[in-house]
Amino acid sequence: MKICIVANNAYGALTGEESGHIGGVERQTALLSEWLVDKGYDISVITWNEGGESIEHVNGLKIIKLCKVTDGIPILRFFTPRWTSLISALKEANADLYYHNCAEYVTGQIAFWAKANKKPFIYTVASDADCELDLPNLKSKREEYLFRYGLIHASLVITQTQKQQQLLQKNYNIDAQVINMPAMPPQYEENFKRETLFNKQKVIWVGRLHKVKRVEWLIEIAEKLSEVNFEIIGPVDTTADYMVETLRRIKEAQNINYLGKVSRADMPAIYQNASILCCTSIYEGFPNTYLEAWSYGVPVITTIDPDDIIKKEKLGYHAITINDFLIHIKTLLNNNDNWQQASLNSQNYYLHNHEQGRVMKRFEQTFNTISTHQIDKHFDKQSKRWSDYYNTNSKLSVAHIDLQQRLKYCQSMLSEIASQQENTQLLELGCGSGDSFNTINKTGNWKIEGVDISLKMIEEARSEHPNINVQLADATALPFVENQFRAVISLGVIEYIRDFPKVLSEVNRVLEPNGSFIVSIPNKQSIFRKLRKLENIIVKPLKRIYFLYKKQPYNSAIFHQQWSLRDFSKKLNSQGFTIQRTEYCTYALLSPKLESSNANIYLSKWLHKKLHKKVNLKRFLANTIIIHARVAK
Repeated sequence: MKICIVANNAYGALTGEESGHIGGVERQTALLSEWLVDKGYDISVITWNEGGESIEHVNGLKIIKLCKVTDGIPILRFFTPRWTSLISALKEANADLYYHNCAEYVTGQIAFWAKANKKPFIYTVASDADCELDLPNLKSKREEYLFRYGLIHASLVITQTQKQQQLLQKNYNIDAQVINMPAMPPQYEENFKRETLFNKQKVIWVGRLHKVKRVEWLIEIAEKLSEVNFEIIGPVDTTADYMVETLRRIKEAQNINYLGKVSRADMPAIYQNASILCCTSIYEGFPNTYLEAWSYGVPVITTIDPDDIIKKEKLGYHAITINDFLIHIKTLLNNNDNWQQASLNSQNYYLHNHEQGRVMKRFEQTFNTISTHQIDKHFDKQSKRWSDYYNTNSKLSVAHIDLQQRLKYCQSMLSEIASQQENTQLLELGCGSGDSFNTINKTGNWKIEGVDISLKMIEEARSEHPNINVQLADATALPFVENQFRAVISLGVIEYIRDFPKVLSEVNRVLEPNGSFIVSIPNKQSIFRKLRKLENIIVKPLKRIYFLYKKQPYNSAIFHQQWSLRDFSKKLNSQGFTIQRTEYCTYALLSPKLESSNANIYLSKWLHKKLHKKVNLKRFLANTIIIHARVAK
């Protein structure tokens, strides 16, 4: 699998040169990309050009460079060379999946390109501020617009905390997935003993010296705790008057040692000589510094407690005011028992929740299933509606007619197969709630198994059909042995799967020699589908404008593809199938507003009757094709 990570500032973190800005996002990028390379994935990372060749290969990574950050004419450089070089880099990566972390205008640019090129795009939240409606960390309306576009149009959004997940649901109606952040594995010194860190009696502060980090709080804390040693680690991030005054105060403080920017290789020694890590920020996500400190057993006192983890797990203290910091620092440094308990809790929490291998497997699993994420959520929500389509007592609609006609032709094809064979094992891909099982059973003595990616539908199928084995599974990686089934059916499923050739390969694998595959596909040549496409071209931009005006999220359609019979036949042939029979069905306008229209339903029934034997007309009017193919092996 080819994965492209866009991280403009990550060059130094990837190469070890410590160049440019390197913060938590860049550290996470390096950790993630290096771990994925070790697992055999083809990883490319897009960064600013900081010199050297336009494409470099470092430690198994392909680094694709944009323009230099200083290239171009002010104002115009936003478009060229910055945006144009990003487009070129995205094309060069030619990945199966694109990934980005951190709120910026680039998020929208990637999402726009990925959407246009039908590529999945994952965005990971880096800070609580990324989930707010006013986006306080972004500097201009242009940045806000582009980031908001990227956030809304991402195939999947990952958050660090449940709080961020809830904010996205509330503010943007986005169903995000929570994955804990990984940390760099601790690099213990030869004689390191966690218990002895209490004796260091030192408080450290790690981060960029920026106004949002509020380092002036630490200076005031140090002034009031003159008996405690403090250490500040981090580069100056601004030359504003605020920072000039801050640096003056740090220099004049008798008990503060300012180390400035420290290399990644030297950070383990910092943590192994500290008793407490303090964080005074206004905004954070889930800081890497917490994870790094906890990995060595260093408790944290902070203004930011993600999901109240520090309070619940007793990993230090949550401080609201400067006075809170004073109290909590004394509580830990003046009592060895208190410190030892918080230290042990911190190290254990890190090992069980943020250890690199454990967390990276979650990312790996998510990357491998991204193409199905929106689809399973969609069908979870639609499970009751789809069950109604099979119910002849429900109100008629075009979708209702389509499903019933597909099932009718499938029933006819299965009857022919059942009368000829002894093996009665049958698999339904995308079985949903199991509404087709009764119809399948009427065609022969089948031993049915079903798979689906919607947990809600699986639960309903198990409830209604307890004697049938139904399980949650991806059609591109079926949990069955070779040559197990006599027949596999897939109705209204394969069009939602990006890697559909892998599905055909898997069906071939689990079918016995000369086994049957019955599949329905959307007919790309249908005049009604072409009209629907034209409607989308006209209506979608208007909808986007409306939702932007209302400041509401616009949820784009889930992935869906169509084929002509000729094109899909070639795909089947390339996977070892030969077509035995084809049928056409469903002749109706596909606009959602006309789905239950009496006139549209009458048109569908009338055309179905009139076109029964007119194959040439069917090819250009039918919305759906049902195919029976046999595997030649």
